[in-house]
Amino acid sequence: MKGIATLLILLLLFPFHEKLNDELNEKLNEKLNDESNKKLNEQYDSDDAAHFKYYENESHIIHWYEWWYANVKGEHNSILVFFFTFGNLNNPFLSLVGATTFFFTENGTVESITAYPFIHYNLDYEKCNVSIAGNRFYEENGKFFIKYNKKDFSVSVEMEAKGKAFGREATPIKEWQWAAWHVAVPCGIGKAGIIYKGNEYVIEGKAYHDHNWGMAKMGFFEWDWGEFGIEKLDNEFAIIYGIVKGEDKMKGGIHFVNDSMHVFIPYGKANIEYLEWGRINGFKKPTKLHIYGESVYGENRNISVDMIVEMEKYYIIGIRDFGKPYLVGKATGKVSIGNRSYSFSNVKGFYEHHGLP
Repeated sequence: MKGIATLLILLLLFPFHEKLNDELNEKLNEKLNDESNKKLNEQYDSDDAAHFKYYENESHIIHWYEWWYANVKGEHNSILVFFFTFGNLNNPFLSLVGATTFFFTENGTVESITAYPFIHYNLDYEKCNVSIAGNRFYEENGKFFIKYNKKDFSVSVEMEAKGKAFGREATPIKEWQWAAWHVAVPCGIGKAGIIYKGNEYVIEGKAYHDHNWGMAKMGFFEWDWGEFGIEKLDNEFAIIYGIVKGEDKMKGGIHFVNDSMHVFIPYGKANIEYLEWGRINGFKKPTKLHIYGESVYGENRNISVDMIVEMEKYYIIGIRDFGKPYLVGKATGKVSIGNRSYSFSNVKGFYEHHGLP
């Protein structure tokens, strides 16, 4: 499968059709209130479990998608992992299931994918626990683990969340199409061990993990997304932004999240400006952005975010001459929340751009 970026276009959407939104979220609440899930819900994040069986009888199930995404960003190298399911999983001829990893090095991208017809897989509907052809993505005792192995390439990842998980609401998109998104690890710490062609590598740094599911036609949206984990002496937090072009107006915004709170600044109060552009492997991408916004939360407490994201480097995902760029940025700026302010500079994170002006 060429280019994970094209498969991540439904991130960071928010409700705008109230009636349909209520109907979709009623199904999510039924899952959470199921007696068999209640005990496990006390220990595990059930929003990070699989969701297909709750929607398998829907008329548009051929457009089903669900994936688990994670990355660990080191000083020089990074790893990105993607476990995915697409289509009607009850019919192996009408579905696609697989796992892929991208090892980003100073010399380029090492890419591996495991996906083929009639692949053996297992989905857990009580917690994050996905197995695809012997490769695993699972939660255990408050941590997340990933095991991937194919020929001369193996990956082992451990992640620990340092921010409050948020999201799960189903978002209507257009007609029958909808999307749901849950960030289980917004600003974690991670460690990855990699063996490639007999050489061993270790990556340690900031980690991120989210989970997406819904029914939609891929490639429908234009959007921007980025995630930056920031560590200060008295606070560790993440800034995650997503600006999406919907049917008639822009959606999304900026998220601030730490161990105790999640605050959202919606688009309109949040903004994005494209300051500089570049053409990478034939694709026009922003190389410098200004992301800022201000809102009120809680009991009339103010929050403001103002940061510049500059592209530090990029990696090509997919066939070299036709693959899409995956962007690495450095964020510099300031967050004010309540009566505290935090300045930061050169914070590494991934960001993406698809189609917006």
